[in-house]
Amino acid sequence: QSLDMRVLGLTGGISCGKSTVVKVIERSGVPVIDCDKIARQIVQPGSSGLKAIVKEFGKDVLQADGSLDRKGLGKIIFNDKEQRRKLNKITIPRITQTIIWSLFSHFIVGTPLVVIDAPTLYETKSLLPVCHSVIVVATTEEKQLEWLMARDKSGEKDAQARITAQMPLSSKVEMAEKVVWNTGTREDAEKKTMAIIKEFQSNLGLSRLFSGAGLGGAGLALWILIRFLM
Repeated sequence: QSLDMRVLGLTGGISCGKSTVVKVIERSGVPVIDCDKIARQIVQPGSSGLKAIVKEFGKDVLQADGSLDRKGLGKIIFNDKEQRRKLNKITIPRITQTIIWSLFSHFIVGTPLVVIDAPTLYETKSLLPVCHSVIVVATTEEKQLEWLMARDKSGEKDAQARITAQMPLSSKVEMAEKVVWNTGTREDAEKKTMAIIKEFQSNLGLSRLFSGAGLGGAGLALWILIRFLM
C-alpha cells in the first residue's frame, strides 16, 4: 500500500456552479468530503456544537423541535463581524476535526485522492495546510448574480448583498492552482472539471513529501497526528 495521498481543496463563490463540479468529481470515483454537510452534523440536537451555540446566543436560536434555527442565527451574524467570529470559534474547530478524522480514515485505507468541498476554504484557512492544491469554481459577476437571484428567488439588492459579504471571487481565483471557469454550458463545465481531475490522477505517482505545495501521504499522517490526534 502506498503512503502517498493527495488532498485537493474545492471552493468558489456563491452560485458559481460548484455543485455541478462536485457531482462530476464524485462520478469519477474520487471521494468528496462535504464541509456543509459536516457543518450541519455538528449542530444536530444533543450535540456539543448546538449546546455551545445556545450558550453563546441564547435559546432564541432554537426551533420548537429543539433543532437549530439557521435563518434566525443567520440574521444575527449576517451584518455583525463580532457575532460571526463567536460562531466560527464554536463551529470551525469541530468541523475541522471531523474533516481531519475523515482524511485520516482515507489515508489508512490507501485512498489516493480526496477532495474537500469547502465554501470558506480561503476565509478560515484552517484546512489549507492539508491541501496540496486548490480548485476554484468561478463565473462572471453577471452570471453569479443572475443564478443567485434565480436560486433564492430574491431581489437584485439582496442577492448582491450576499455576494458582497463574501471574499471577492477574484481573490480566490488569484490564489487557486486550478480554476473551473463556469461561463458556458453545463457540459462545458463538466469537461473542464474532468480534465483537471484526470491531470491530478495522472500525477499521483509523483511524491511530494513535505513539499512546499503541501504534505505528502506520510507527511499528511504525521501532520494530522501532531495537529489533532496527540
